[in-house]
Amino acid sequence: MDNQNFDAIVIGSGLGGLTAGALYAQQGKRVLVVERHDKFGGAATVYQRKHLEIEVGLHELCGFGHLDLLPQVWNQLKLDDRIERLPVPSFFSVKKAGGHSQQIMPEGWNEAKAAALRLFPQHKHGILRYFQILHGVRNDVFRFVTSNKTKWWWLRNGPILPLKFRAMFKYNKVTVSQLFEDLFGDEEDIKFYLAANIGYYSDRPQELSALFYAIAQGSYHEGGGYYIKGGSQKLSDALVDIIKEHGGDALIRRTVTNILLDDNGRVSGVRHEKNLTIGKRRDPKDKLPHQAYAPVIFGNAAPVVLQSMLPLEHQQAFMAPFNGKPLSPALWVLFVGMDRDPKAFGVTEYATFVIPEHCRTFDDYANFKTAFSAEPGHTMPGYVFTDYSKLDTGMNTKSRYFAVMCGIDDMNNWQHLSEADYYAKKAAWETALLNDLDRQFPGLGRHVVFHEMGTARTMNEYLNTPMGATYGFAQNAPFIQSKPPTTRTAIAGLFLASAFGSHGGGFVGAMLSGANAAKQAKKWAGQHLPSTGATASKQVLAEAATN
Repeated sequence: MDNQNFDAIVIGSGLGGLTAGALYAQQGKRVLVVERHDKFGGAATVYQRKHLEIEVGLHELCGFGHLDLLPQVWNQLKLDDRIERLPVPSFFSVKKAGGHSQQIMPEGWNEAKAAALRLFPQHKHGILRYFQILHGVRNDVFRFVTSNKTKWWWLRNGPILPLKFRAMFKYNKVTVSQLFEDLFGDEEDIKFYLAANIGYYSDRPQELSALFYAIAQGSYHEGGGYYIKGGSQKLSDALVDIIKEHGGDALIRRTVTNILLDDNGRVSGVRHEKNLTIGKRRDPKDKLPHQAYAPVIFGNAAPVVLQSMLPLEHQQAFMAPFNGKPLSPALWVLFVGMDRDPKAFGVTEYATFVIPEHCRTFDDYANFKTAFSAEPGHTMPGYVFTDYSKLDTGMNTKSRYFAVMCGIDDMNNWQHLSEADYYAKKAAWETALLNDLDRQFPGLGRHVVFHEMGTARTMNEYLNTPMGATYGFAQNAPFIQSKPPTTRTAIAGLFLASAFGSHGGGFVGAMLSGANAAKQAKKWAGQHLPSTGATASKQVLAEAATN
């Protein structure tokens, strides 16, 4: 790296920041990524333990339907030329704890509808209406988002928006619980079947936006789910490669401590230092200067984390739009390595959602996270068991089978414990969860050769998210607020490119937020920077370097 002057700097290397950086690099910009860990990708990473390759975060990637926005980003970055997407064989199966039967939700819009009608014929009207609502909402949102909203468009359509986008406006203030009650009353089994994966989005169907749910759940039904062959690390590394191929650079084990501002309050760069707590390998770039300069910064982090990097006099204005916004839930994960194929013990599907006995109504899902508030007893949390051996992932081919248990968690279950008490409690819960897994699939427990658990506290420490919030801010109703979401912030030149951005959480939401940030940054740079291309910021950077 010949100098420390760039067109943009990305703080953190989750999919939101990497997407923003890669798209910005494609515009002829020189981008620097600064990552505090020893791998790029955030939750989209793979690591090794005892001859096992462990997928950290990606279970199933949706967003490839014809009414989705992700294909535009994916195709612009030509990611299919760099990585292989593996279609997931079925959406999920639902298993009531202690029971033997499973209800399978297949992939495909028509297939899912047919399966629901076959299992619950008495709810034919509600089921048909349910899929009609999902399609109507997705159609409205896609038309609205992709409209060329000029001044004249707003003048012509503004007064009739609720009529022109009827489904979008009707379900904006409705929660998932309200939607299901309207369609199915107090019949709970059909709700568990249609939305067993509600934890992909929220822990509280009583608050989750039906509009957001329809967009996301409809995407799975319409476009299917995919896994990245070789693991999510392949996707992260592909985005880093795009940045480097366009003249940029990426650093690991460097923690950004300060966002630098010029005299006009615009970003001018960052100060970063070596992270001594992560990894053992030496990075040959550890001796680089601890400052880098750029007029654009993409913050791939929670707003509260970025706030701490700003000068005190700018922190309040930056945080004002985010104050009071509720956080998404945290997650717990239990990585499991086995020496025998799980299908030998009745695991038939890629993803199996286990509903505990105490969960009698769909709204009880909100209680899943409270199980960890005490030591293991009779109350178990619900979880999904994902069997990666159902796919040709290109990983764990040496007589080892990898799976993961995952569910909703809460930081309050762990944060006040001493180190000794924390690890003791976590170990006890690991044992309890593995015992429950063996109860659901008898005999499987005897073939577990490796297990490692992460909690909300792990998410907080590893992802650097407040309270371990894995999906960013909660996607509660109303989903569309009076002021449209944006990735711009109160600090000129600083854009939010993370799960906390404008498109919500999850991998798809993070990537779309990153794409939006890159688009907003291009527009802002065209209005405020003296020229374009790799020399766009020379004047700004020269001034910043002397401050």
